[in-house]
Amino acid sequence: MKTKRTLLIIVVALLAALWIGSFCSPELAIRRYMLLRFHPISSFIAKISNMGSYDPEYGYLYDVKGYVDRTTGDDINVFYLKKNGPFWIVSSTGTGP
Repeated sequence: MKTKRTLLIIVVALLAALWIGSFCSPELAIRRYMLLRFHPISSFIAKISNMGSYDPEYGYLYDVKGYVDRTTGDDINVFYLKKNGPFWIVSSTGTGP
């Protein structure tokens, strides 16, 4: 009984650490965004590139290959990310120009 509780605590702690860790890098923030929108395969195989561009309103620009919106069928290949302290969040997504 005690080993099951210990195992559950370890699993919960590991998941919490992975969740917090996903905010620490732009690539992981994008992959977390895809995973939370039920695209688990895309979150692992997508190619993410930093475009080296910064917009004061939207944030840092990233290009993503391999993420398709199921609703529209369009490739979502433009991601803007903002950095809040040490943490990265996806501020905007789209198809780009």
